[in-house]
Amino acid sequence: MIHPVTAERITRHGFADRPARSVAAAARLTTAIQAQDQLQARLGIRARAADLTEADVVAAIADRTVVRTWVMRATIHLVDSADVRWLTRLLGPSFAARFRKRWLDIGLTPDVLGRTADALPAVLSDGPRTRAEIVAGLAERGVDIPTVADQASFHVLLHATGAGLICRGAEHGRTPTFALLDDWLPDAPAGPSGDEALAELARRYFAAFAPATAADFTTWSALASARAMELIRDELEPVDVQGRPGFRLRGDDVTPAESGTVRLVAGYDNYLVGYRDRSLLVAEQHRPAVFVGGVIKPTVLLDGRIVAVWRLARTTRDASVTVTPLEALTARTRSAIEREARDIGRFIGQPVRCRVE
Repeated sequence: MIHPVTAERITRHGFADRPARSVAAAARLTTAIQAQDQLQARLGIRARAADLTEADVVAAIADRTVVRTWVMRATIHLVDSADVRWLTRLLGPSFAARFRKRWLDIGLTPDVLGRTADALPAVLSDGPRTRAEIVAGLAERGVDIPTVADQASFHVLLHATGAGLICRGAEHGRTPTFALLDDWLPDAPAGPSGDEALAELARRYFAAFAPATAADFTTWSALASARAMELIRDELEPVDVQGRPGFRLRGDDVTPAESGTVRLVAGYDNYLVGYRDRSLLVAEQHRPAVFVGGVIKPTVLLDGRIVAVWRLARTTRDASVTVTPLEALTARTRSAIEREARDIGRFIGQPVRCRVE
């Protein structure tokens, strides 16, 4: 029997009926799709959209409908371009608060970061550049980036993103590029600011993740919850989340997913990282098989609960999905997994062989 909390959550995440009709709409379902791994981000779109393909995701990035950039928790996400400015303005200060000591430890003093920000418009004046090209361009302009385990250049770009100066540009194969935000998205709206932006983020969180707690909001956003909850208190209705006070938006009812819903969910998916308490998501004994250090593996959800992990292997001619169960799977669940694997083949445009270990 499906748990009522997960039945509602997987509908809100888009897993039950896969309602999105565009890449931007799929990303916007959960405000943004976690995207430090490009393939997993694309598969995150697939899990929420029945008719889109991997080529559609690539095209949406190329035509700047969506952008990969740092937002929640200073983590790369795939974001609707219309949301980039206000999300960056709201969340950018949290990057500095989180990494200020780290920046000092690796030689990124306020003076170095300030001179870097001043020089970046000239470095990127002719369009997107790779990280190595940006470091070289800064050096040409008298700004030498410390080389401590290759982390300093990464943090320079993170700082500039949080300051609203740059975002990611087009990918050069597997190598990301970075562009001036004003040049890459000149028509992107400013969006809300201040308390209006914080309220909108909280509103979007509960629209996508409910039933959820204030602590869950903080886990997902890396922002303190008190002010956010205060701003939308009148918009929330209380709901029990395993004995803890949770919320959903008042009047925002959804049809809970039916029992037996199976979905192959991407690694690092928002559903896997958007809650502080993961006891409804994964049995404690199986947690180490899913959360492996900083890696969050692709998972098989049955009624919103992790019952297996999976991996996609590709060649130029075909692909395979290998599923490793974490518990016994019924014939019905195995059949649903095979259907999901076939849909992955449709999405990537390659035949897919499915094997359940």
